[in-house]
Amino acid sequence: MEIASSFALPLPPEEAYRALLDIERVSPCVPGGELGPRESDGTYPAKMTVKLGPMRLVYTGSLRVAEQDERSRRAVLHATAQAAGGQGTVDATMTMLVKPDGPGSHVAVQTELSLTGRAAKLGRGLVDDVAGRVVADMAACMERELADASPPDEPGKTPRPGPSVVALVARALLGRLRNFGRKGQT
Repeated sequence: MEIASSFALPLPPEEAYRALLDIERVSPCVPGGELGPRESDGTYPAKMTVKLGPMRLVYTGSLRVAEQDERSRRAVLHATAQAAGGQGTVDATMTMLVKPDGPGSHVAVQTELSLTGRAAKLGRGLVDDVAGRVVADMAACMERELADASPPDEPGKTPRPGPSVVALVARALLGRLRNFGRKGQT
């Protein structure tokens, strides 16, 4: 399934592009997610715990920046994961394009998402419904985190991380799974 989304950031395009590709900096924003250190081949081991009603699915996989073009501010990220116990898989290819928008940036994201197993039963409708909310939450978080960040010349303060394009898909999936679990309990 394909998911198209976009959001604005209050940063010049070059800075927004670099911030979104700083995987280690932004990974803490993925709920239930853990990211290991970058491996020699450029991939990051990743783990995500997702609650589906009374079930808890643990996905283990990897994330990598598959393509990167700083001049056009376009990047492609690829994530794959397998649920413990053979309960399904996730394969996502996210294409990001950052363009100028006044003094800030407009970020367009096109995601091709393939789900198997229990998560696949949630269907496109659930993923589409939450995608808009997740994009809005992500943009708000990025704006908040960027506003809270100290200027680089202020000693002793480190900017806090904001969500990444990778977080968009992860949070969308997690949100859908949580919503499905709530509907099943009523």
